[in-house]
Amino acid sequence: MIATVSSLFIYPDSDAPGQELASVQVTETGPEGNRSKKHAVHLVSADDYVATHPKANIVLDMESSVLEKLVGRIVRVGECTLEVTQTPSQCAGVYARVVEPGEVSVDDALLVAEAEAE
Repeated sequence: MIATVSSLFIYPDSDAPGQELASVQVTETGPEGNRSKKHAVHLVSADDYVATHPKANIVLDMESSVLEKLVGRIVRVGECTLEVTQTPSQCAGVYARVVEPGEVSVDDALLVAEAEAE
């Protein structure tokens, strides 16, 4: 375990503030109730969230530099498996696609899959 979930948010409307949740079902298209976006899930470090308030879905208690190094890796958060795909061009954090849908709750651990041998 390298981090835990400190907060969860959905953004049903682009102009409205986010809704903080204790848990959320993450589907193939992203957190249930979240407006449809190009990237299914947006993860961010707690420090970056406090500093810049990006519209991230999963806030993690980890260093942003460590989070950014997860691009290209498979991670598990709660019952959900994600592939971290890229860093956003205009805000903090990373984007991920949903590999296996499932529920994510505050205090769930972020686990990183072992890198495949090349």
